[in-house]
Amino acid sequence: MRAILIKEFGDAEVMQVGEVRVPDPAPDEILVRILAAGVGPWDVEQRRGGWSGPLPYIPGQEFAGLVVGDTGADAGFQDGAPVYGWPGPGGCYAQYVTCDVERLAPIPAGLRVTDAAAPVDTLTADQGITDVLAVGAGDRVLITPGAGGPGHFAVQMARARGAVVVATASPRDHELAHKLGAAVVVDQTAPGWADQVRRVTDGGAEKVLACSASSLPGAARAARDNATIATPVKAELPEADRVRWKTYECRPSGSRLIRMAPRFDDGSLSVHVSAMYYWQDAAQAHRAVEQDDIPGEVVLIVDDDLAATLEV
Repeated sequence: MRAILIKEFGDAEVMQVGEVRVPDPAPDEILVRILAAGVGPWDVEQRRGGWSGPLPYIPGQEFAGLVVGDTGADAGFQDGAPVYGWPGPGGCYAQYVTCDVERLAPIPAGLRVTDAAAPVDTLTADQGITDVLAVGAGDRVLITPGAGGPGHFAVQMARARGAVVVATASPRDHELAHKLGAAVVVDQTAPGWADQVRRVTDGGAEKVLACSASSLPGAARAARDNATIATPVKAELPEADRVRWKTYECRPSGSRLIRMAPRFDDGSLSVHVSAMYYWQDAAQAHRAVEQDDIPGEVVLIVDDDLAATLEV
């Protein structure tokens, strides 16, 4: 099969197309033919030197695709069944990948395959809003940034739980953040955005989901005393003596994806894909993600027929 290979760390140009063998599924794994793969900042970090495994490696942590043959029969997946998942630290910028059955789920009927290629951000947002912050009706919640990968899911999830949502976004993305459910959108490029959040929340947000390292200082300033700030980001945490930081590491979960399916089906949860690239143009996709403030998701189209249909 063809795959994107990284033989040395560096800029986006180190990713090259190569030939490798189709992986053999281990017990409890399913072989999937990939139709589309998500691109996230974690892929960029690994490519720059964060990958801890051997070289060369195949990047990509998330996919949407089709079950191959009888490899999913024991789990009730038929040949050709559409699935999406998060198999592990790499392997998805390729034509085939193996995935543990507990790390994937059927693609909801309400999701296009291109939208389904982003389960990492979906799970990150759901874990932060539901498990860590336990957002409920009437909570004043700040999400930074509110139009990014995890953030654009988190805004919808918090609003659906009855919270009053304040989101940060660049001016370009204010309309998107409002459409997703934010009652107030603050310009994250303005120097005093944290003070503005404090004003509109009568002294600061009670619960905060901070989804990017660059937003952590502002998130802390925008929070009221003893507020809870959840973040999946690994970075220095400011003002830890005044606010309660809760860091968390999102984990793959097919069962959580299954529980979220009704929200995709009824339209209460949607995916915003801002850019799609043919998978052999992965370098362009990485450069887009490196812009840091790109809204929603970036997706690689792996299947040639799908790429032709979408004209990417």
